[in-house]
Amino acid sequence: MAQVVADVFDVVLIDQDDDVIGTTTLQDAGIEVQVQESDIRGGKGNQLLGVLHSDRDIAINLTDVSFRYEWLAKQLGQPIVTGAGVAYAMPKWYKVESGLSIELEHTPISATPLAIYDELGTRIYGSLSGKTVTFSGGVTVGDQIEVRTYTYATSASTESIKIDNAVFAKGVKAILETIEIDSTTEKATHILQWQFPNALPSGNFSVNTTSAREASAQTFNLRVVKPKVGTVVGETLRIPL
Repeated sequence: MAQVVADVFDVVLIDQDDDVIGTTTLQDAGIEVQVQESDIRGGKGNQLLGVLHSDRDIAINLTDVSFRYEWLAKQLGQPIVTGAGVAYAMPKWYKVESGLSIELEHTPISATPLAIYDELGTRIYGSLSGKTVTFSGGVTVGDQIEVRTYTYATSASTESIKIDNAVFAKGVKAILETIEIDSTTEKATHILQWQFPNALPSGNFSVNTTSAREASAQTFNLRVVKPKVGTVVGETLRIPL
């Protein structure tokens, strides 16, 4: 009988305000431990006489198939703020209807000019009333025109995160858990839990998208930090089932 770890970690992160982020949809999750070692060599043939150990670095690397806005907030070191904001509309083609008008997807902020172009790429102008843009000329009914952008007010439930180059990620408590199984029966025999009281999220991240419609995985990396007092940085538990 051999005992194996054959499943990905579940993870819980707890910040300094006791806000909790949890995920059970990780694609990859790992704990990487690296010890700084210096060889002691001497004598004929420069033989290895001993090894000096100076430090131990622990990194936690997570890849989640689910997009978690709260993870992004931790990486940026900022809270998520809920409230109305200002957004930019993306380019969209419209057909000119009777009355030489088009109906926009959102209600533009009137102080911001509309960027509208005809099929030849020439900028055209119209008068705005709510979502309706009416043209006095330059287009005919049935023409296709492109509204490239305008600003509009978002709803009060909009979430936003400030990106401040002077603010960085703060430490969290990281708990990772998986199961140990019997390789013969494939029955779970133990819970393996790793606890790190102070792990600092990396501020490095990337957001990658493709034209193929598929889930874009989100990475979240942490480094375990030494406490102010003592040298114990974490603990691992093997809990029988």
